[in-house]
Amino acid sequence: MSSRLTRPGALGTAGLFLVAAALAACSGGSPEGAAAGPGTSEEDDLPVVRFQAFPADPAGVPVVVIQEMGLDEKHGFRAEVVEVDPDAAATNLLIGGADVAVEQDGVTMTLAQAQGYDTVVFYPSLNTMMSMVVREDSPYQTPEDLVGLKVGHFGVDSGTTTVIALMLKELYGIDFFTDYDLREAGPAALPELLASGEVEAIVDYEPLALRAVLDAPGRYVFEPAKAWADVNEGWSPYLTNLAASRAWLEENSETAKGVLAAWKEAVAEIEATDYELFAQEPYKEWIAAGSDEELEAFITYCADLPCYLDDFTQDDVEQLDDWLALMAENDLLIEEVAEQPIAVILEELLP
Repeated sequence: MSSRLTRPGALGTAGLFLVAAALAACSGGSPEGAAAGPGTSEEDDLPVVRFQAFPADPAGVPVVVIQEMGLDEKHGFRAEVVEVDPDAAATNLLIGGADVAVEQDGVTMTLAQAQGYDTVVFYPSLNTMMSMVVREDSPYQTPEDLVGLKVGHFGVDSGTTTVIALMLKELYGIDFFTDYDLREAGPAALPELLASGEVEAIVDYEPLALRAVLDAPGRYVFEPAKAWADVNEGWSPYLTNLAASRAWLEENSETAKGVLAAWKEAVAEIEATDYELFAQEPYKEWIAAGSDEELEAFITYCADLPCYLDDFTQDDVEQLDDWLALMAENDLLIEEVAEQPIAVILEELLP
């Protein structure tokens, strides 16, 4: 292993979860106390499961599929969607504002466990959907060609930047924070920054990176999911996961099993259409692409990647643990890994 990344302002556990801890204290409940059982639908006495999701986030689409196709009732529950702001998502889950989150990552759950919460991830929801983009007519063919040049990003502590930084270091020996001339802007502003020539490359999440490909026009010079999978037996870190408190899963085991079965079936329905389902309402409205052209390009992108995962094994748990340990070793967002694996196989947790 090479030396740790040189990176300014790494946030520790206490810094990232100060607000969450304060809100939890104000709620008057312990982490376990926040993990209440699901509610009950007055219509049919099915337990209600509150799914937490971001607006316009593809991770929420399977939940909409679950509702639209009646997969929740089929599997013994009724799904409700709780739309949250990304800045409040972790706090909302930790204080019991939702039962299952579809947009949490391993880093956040590691930090939560360090604060005494029992939250775990139990299935991946999205692949590593982020990229490094250059202008189509530029001479740059690899990330190494950009050393010393202007690269746009939207924050050194963002998940996108830290994932790409760690992969570039491991795969190319590049220190993202010192080897590039970094320029910061908001995620939605980065495609225009590239198109105007103010930077030679940007790192952004999808579909904003794809927007840069369409508008600049640009091309991908580094796709993390594919690059990491090429050297790790097909595995790459998950962008987001299904997450819940261990107490909620154990106290509502049959409902939790139904949630996972419905999620898998919803993903299968999307994949059966090669993601063309995204072009139909109400899924199109949820994704909220900038244009029909962008939506069609995103459909193609997801079918190729693919965007959703359809398997989760003990080997995946171990790979995720190794990835988090690598982040901790490089002082990227976490200082140490959790005592127990941050992920669980639901079939093993709830036999």
